[in-house]
Amino acid sequence: MKKKVCFVLTVIVLSLCCLGMNSQTTPKKSYAESLFTHGEIASVEINMSDSTWKNIIEHARDKQYHVCSVAINGEQFDSVAIRTKGASSLDDVTNMKSDRYSFTLKLNKYRKGQKYHGMTKLQLNNNIWDATQMKDAVVYDMCRHIGLPAPLANYARISLNGKHFGCYLMVEAIDKHFCKRNYPDEKTNIYKPYHNLAYTGEDMKKYADISNFAKVGGDEASILRVVAALRSVDEGKDIDGHVDVESVMKYMALQTIVVNYDCMTGKNVQNYYLREADGKISLIPWDYNLAWGGYPDDEGDFEGFDDFDPEKWKTWFDSLSQEQRDSMEQVFSQQWIDMPMTESSWSKEDVSKIVNFPIDTPFTSKLTKRTFFMNLLANESYKARYYHYLNVLCNDYIKGGGFQKVVATIEQEIGSFVGKEANAFYSNERFHKAMQTFDMLLQKRATSVLGQICGSIPSTWDAQKAEPEKLINSDDINLSDLGGLMVIEKK
Repeated sequence: MKKKVCFVLTVIVLSLCCLGMNSQTTPKKSYAESLFTHGEIASVEINMSDSTWKNIIEHARDKQYHVCSVAINGEQFDSVAIRTKGASSLDDVTNMKSDRYSFTLKLNKYRKGQKYHGMTKLQLNNNIWDATQMKDAVVYDMCRHIGLPAPLANYARISLNGKHFGCYLMVEAIDKHFCKRNYPDEKTNIYKPYHNLAYTGEDMKKYADISNFAKVGGDEASILRVVAALRSVDEGKDIDGHVDVESVMKYMALQTIVVNYDCMTGKNVQNYYLREADGKISLIPWDYNLAWGGYPDDEGDFEGFDDFDPEKWKTWFDSLSQEQRDSMEQVFSQQWIDMPMTESSWSKEDVSKIVNFPIDTPFTSKLTKRTFFMNLLANESYKARYYHYLNVLCNDYIKGGGFQKVVATIEQEIGSFVGKEANAFYSNERFHKAMQTFDMLLQKRATSVLGQICGSIPSTWDAQKAEPEKLINSDDINLSDLGGLMVIEKK
């Protein structure tokens, strides 16, 4: 009997040990694996009362959090915070009388500690103005190809109160979880500035458009280190001690390839994150649904863009009476109604400007307003690294199959149903048409950049104006196929 008991106990102990070993060898997947694997579409089921949804739609511009419940890939979460997101894109959806807003889900706002596989916030992007539905996804994939930290992105079927709502792009928030994933061993401070990164003296008030927009960490000591880094670039002294040059050159190469006017490539000073860690700064890419010509870039410079202060604008707007706000909204809404929402046309010059965007003067704003970047390019060693990453993105990624691979994966993931929902901005047919034009555009863009690197194509604005015959011909590209600001498919 004792032998039988001992045998049984031994079997139990061994079984428990095996179970323990199995639990250690099959850990719970991270959110990166569970949500952001290309080709594996996610499911996000949102449920709330009808009155809550009505309140969200009627007051979308307020971007206030409301309570809902969410099931992410079948895992249930209650007391989740949801709000609309966006700036001009949010206004555009409102003016269109649509309900297809972009949303932010925050799992731990009302229930502390609640998270999905280590993630507490999820961005759901409606891809307005992007008929390809994939500009963000492709750009972030480019980043990973060259080792530039960038948010994860993948697609999800969104349902609202049991009904299919749309195909959205999920994007990882730039927060402490992003930092843990990308910089696990470093103390990181992250800002989302409205600043051109020019050094303008030691007065800290001049850098309020950086310091006022801290997203992770961020304190006076960190801002002092940021300003020291900007000064080092301005003076050309000890830049390597203050700037993660390799990372910034990767960022510059990416920006040059994707020609995104809705950031410092154009005349705006937004849509990027600045990271400071141990006295060194680097840049994190963000928001590319208007890349490759989706955002209009008028000739000339708009004085004041580099001085734009969103806090001052908000203070002014908040000072208006409700009657004044309603009057403004009525005017903007009527302008929207009167605006033809059919195919906008780009001139041949507009398209050529994107295909042949010059790599040595890669800005449409005055170069005197982009001194941070131009000073770095003046260093031949840094410029060589910049050229290296331009070459990698063109030869290895675009022409080497990386681009085609991610596009094929996305088409397999969403191609059969995207654009078929009632509130879609573009049809399924338009999505497939946009993909073809997108591939043609990128192939020509890569050809132009490689030609500029080797010297057969002019690489500055002035040189291109002097020798336009040397530019890559782009007359066969219809840029409106890709969508863009103020371009919505007429249904």
